[in-house]
Amino acid sequence: MSLQTIRYFIEVAKYLSFSEASKSLHISQPGLSQQISELENKLGFKLLNRTTRKVTLTEEGSYIFNKLASSFDEIEKTVDFMSSRKMIPKAQIKIATVPSAASIFIPKLLIKVSANFPDVDLYTHETSSAKAIELMKKNNFHLAFIRTPIYKEEYLTTNLSLFEFKKYPLRLIVSKDHPLAKKDSIDLYEARNDTFIHYSDEQTNPLQFLLEKACLTAGFSPKKLCTGSALLSISNLVANNLGVSLMPSDMAGLLESNKLKTIKLHNMELYSSSSVLWNKDSNSPFLTEQILEILKTDPIFQAFIP
Repeated sequence: MSLQTIRYFIEVAKYLSFSEASKSLHISQPGLSQQISELENKLGFKLLNRTTRKVTLTEEGSYIFNKLASSFDEIEKTVDFMSSRKMIPKAQIKIATVPSAASIFIPKLLIKVSANFPDVDLYTHETSSAKAIELMKKNNFHLAFIRTPIYKEEYLTTNLSLFEFKKYPLRLIVSKDHPLAKKDSIDLYEARNDTFIHYSDEQTNPLQFLLEKACLTAGFSPKKLCTGSALLSISNLVANNLGVSLMPSDMAGLLESNKLKTIKLHNMELYSSSSVLWNKDSNSPFLTEQILEILKTDPIFQAFIP
């Protein structure tokens, strides 16, 4: 018994006329009559009394019509919406994200999603990479933007998949009042006497790992002033000349250039990237798959931020 067959019966019951119902449904009258007969056979009772002069509802037909007719339009609208959009009305996509990715990716993604899926609500939750991974392991979010882990296999379970975006080189960030701010590029060893604003070491933060590795590669162990995870807090400390920091150029591009100076590093090939994470075994909704396709293929998400 199909939804279409029920629609045929409701139209005949509404008009009490096969000819009028066939016009409304754009189906031949004999074809419509056959559909109703097949429906009655499946149900095991008659729905309509038919004579050459008129059509009337049986008691059973009247009961079914009164029960279904008022809600059938809504049923059809719901089914049509689901089949055409492949998602529920006002679907919500939940995204966990690190603050830097929230600034870099989320605005672009909102524009794309609003244009292609206007009925979707996008919910974002800013957190650390480690916590975002845990949320994804618990299947609490559809997607997560994280700083790509140094050792991915230590963080990812078999049910998580990761797509890595473009990698960006490490840069030294100093105050505009810092002596090194006069230079556009340096050997990192020149900053050996500075104190560094470290990143939170929660579950081996990949940015903290890169900061330590860069300094050790340059030939010194960094002096630590304090640690933090928020980009705004780190930039404020550096802007007030309380220390210097190292960060990838995509993050550096988010800072206020009138207070800070971004300096390139000689002979230093260390890079960092963001990645999007999803749960491949959670029967991802169609919309999640569409957003992933946008993130993987649209050039706007690969654009370089100096």
